Amino acid sequence: GGRWVEVGLAHNDEACIGWGLQQLAWGFAQMKEDGSFACGDPFHSASFLVESAARSLLLLRGSKYEKTFQQRIDLLQPQLLTCARWLASPVNQKAAEKQRMYTHRRFLLGCALEQTAVLHKDEALLRTAVNFVSDGLSLQREDGAFPEKGGHDSSYHAVALIYLQRFLFLTQDKELRARCEHAADRGVVWLRSRIDAQGIVSVEGNTRTGREQEVGRSGALKKVNLPEVATSLFLHAYRRDNQESAEVARKVLTHR
Repeated sequence: GGRWVEVGLAHNDEACIGWGLQQLAWGFAQMKEDGSFACGDPFHSASFLVESAARSLLLLRGSKYEKTFQQRIDLLQPQLLTCARWLASPVNQKAAEKQRMYTHRRFLLGCALEQTAVLHKDEALLRTAVNFVSDGLSLQREDGAFPEKGGHDSSYHAVALIYLQRFLFLTQDKELRARCEHAADRGVVWLRSRIDAQGIVSVEGNTRTGREQEVGRSGALKKVNLPEVATSLFLHAYRRDNQESAEVARKVLTHR
């Protein structure tokens, strides 16, 4: 849903934006009164929904389409807040701690809660978001990699970079932003070291993708998510005006 909203905004396509919002609304329609979900992996799944919805609403509120979709935005915002508060509630403390082996999920949670906090001016959510991101920063290895299941993974490392960079775009804490900038820059250096001159991403030593280690929810073996690798590099290119990262990202997409 969030990606449809982004694409619609980028291409001035109201139908595309509307379809994205319809998907997000369907997701929240499955939510229970307390903000939880009756599914196999509710905590992690909800974090994706909250991040996608919050990002979509922030983008819409900063666009020329805000008034066009005002009614749908107003319906989604309270549902988003309910779900975000459930994610941050003590009832999920064990679930959050269990996920700590996946560094990208610290940044996913931090980004989701920060974006929702900005929309709703919710200081409690913002504090929790900062805690998750700060913990994620503490996990970064000396070589710049963000660990996944005790090792490195070139695919999930890119996902971590995406959410970390989205977080730092919004944070008003100058010291925290500087820490995030430094960590993200180190992470990009590590990721680019895994990509050859043709844009092929190495899976050597990966703990989760590209070597038949894990099966995704579709039942297929997990491979390196090349669009996400490229997105993480494009964000760095935009943030640092770094054309080398943009060029590497284009090569990665060429070899999808």
